Amino acid sequence: MDVRNIAELNSFLVLDAIKSHGQVTRRQLAGELSLSDASVSRIVQRLLLAGLVAEGPGEKSARGRTPAVLRFVGAGGGVIAVDLGGTRCHGALADLAGTVVAEDFRLTGEGKDAARALLGCIAALRSSPEGRELPVRAVVVGIPALIDPHTGLATAGPNVHWQDFDLLGILADNLAEPFEVDNDANLMALGQAWRGAGRGVHSFVAMSLGTGIGGGIVIDGHLISGSHNAAGELADIPVSSGRGSPSANVGFEEVASGPALRDQAAGLVASGLGTSLTRDFSVSDIFAAAAAGDGIGRLVVRDLVAHVAAAIVGMTALVDPERVILDGSIGRALEPWLPELRATVHERAFRPPEIVISRLGPNATVIGAIARALAMVSEQDAPLQLARRPLT
Repeated sequence: MDVRNIAELNSFLVLDAIKSHGQVTRRQLAGELSLSDASVSRIVQRLLLAGLVAEGPGEKSARGRTPAVLRFVGAGGGVIAVDLGGTRCHGALADLAGTVVAEDFRLTGEGKDAARALLGCIAALRSSPEGRELPVRAVVVGIPALIDPHTGLATAGPNVHWQDFDLLGILADNLAEPFEVDNDANLMALGQAWRGAGRGVHSFVAMSLGTGIGGGIVIDGHLISGSHNAAGELADIPVSSGRGSPSANVGFEEVASGPALRDQAAGLVASGLGTSLTRDFSVSDIFAAAAAGDGIGRLVVRDLVAHVAAAIVGMTALVDPERVILDGSIGRALEPWLPELRATVHERAFRPPEIVISRLGPNATVIGAIARALAMVSEQDAPLQLARRPLT
């Protein structure tokens, strides 16, 4: 199952619906999820063969035949999903229905320390009481870097100081389970497609604004990778620094990331402008100050809105998405300024997309990694499922 084809996530949507209803008919699933009867039938057959659901007679009706209903029964095993962020490592153990049963949080570190944090997170989840009850069948890791398709090395990861770092080799030496590694923003986009604001949307861009900046692009139901696994690397989109000359153009991350916002605010504080910001302010303090009318806070956020709008307009001209989803700590913090952002984009874009804030909190990457891991388990079971099918 290739979950870069977003349509394959329909299997997980059907499973979610069966589990939430307790029992449900195939026709009810088709209507609720806007899927064809044939699609539901194919997905249900796959879930039946995997042992995740059971089908049997429902309540007898006054007239006509008794409808068959589907019930969630679960199956042995689980998956581990990890979001190795620039500052925090968040891991989750989920059962084969995608329900999180255990979590682990720890600081990331840099270089080999980041790899050690990742291995420690996986080991803690595997050895947890829940992990001992659910043998781990797949591991998927989202990283703030890229895996070079030619060398297999992690590269372009400044927040963890990874450049030609052999993360795959380290994982191969330490993990017995099948594993995959992908850019955290790509997995974030999968999480949005499965359980977030990208659900049911054929073309969207998920923008992650935080310690670093990244993005995932879904076009016509497919997650786009590019020739170097670098599609959606929004950090390098050129934007104006506001200094008035073409030579002053910089990358988007240099003006819209957490460190960039703090540096800008610190410079304004040092210039002597009056402010409510204290000496050791955080990025969240900048947004709180802006909301309270603080001059420096408002100036920093005003510039941020302009830069984000410029990036969205550029992405719109390139890929024409239906929707742009803002995620990451900074993206979510922009919600009070969403009307201003939308208005700016509408003024400049030919066909402006809908702009929304992610409702998955800081969990979108982990949710997407769970989806990818469940797809790996489905692929593992495919030969067994084929062998079980009766000859016709």
